[in-house]
Amino acid sequence: MRKLWTLSLWLVATPMSAQQGPPPRVQMLQEQVMQRFLTAYRNQAGLTPEQDRRFTEVFSRSLEQRREIRQREQQLWRALERQMRPGVAAHPDSVTRLVDGIVAQRGAMVDQARNEQREYAQFLTPVQLGQLVLMMERFQQQVEGIVQRRMQMQGGRPGRMPPDTMSWLEPPPM
Repeated sequence: MRKLWTLSLWLVATPMSAQQGPPPRVQMLQEQVMQRFLTAYRNQAGLTPEQDRRFTEVFSRSLEQRREIRQREQQLWRALERQMRPGVAAHPDSVTRLVDGIVAQRGAMVDQARNEQREYAQFLTPVQLGQLVLMMERFQQQVEGIVQRRMQMQGGRPGRMPPDTMSWLEPPPM
């Protein structure tokens, strides 16, 4: 099982186009990893059937909202990289607009996390919410470690893995 987990994380670390989405096999692995995370949380937190129903609703909706925010941010990053190509004069107004857009998307992600936490707090106990936050943090640290090792294997070349390449693996919504 650990081998499948590591393999699936490695497979999805490949840069993908936000417009195309992941290939079917990668998407299947993403779903398996996310389901395992959710099952582990549900088991650890001991959710009641009603809590589980509400958790699933909030989690699914929040995950989609986070994906949309990350997609917009990735589009802005790619546009900024095109503006900043060596040997090509960047348009200052475009660069300013793109940087402002990136900052705005990051702010939107923080707002999204706050909203999610408020929603979860309506039906999870403080201990269950704490368990969720801790599990998400540990999950994120594992993913970041895998991404770092993969970048080191590629020689740490900047630009090989654009920001949020593995965004689907970001901790589930709070």
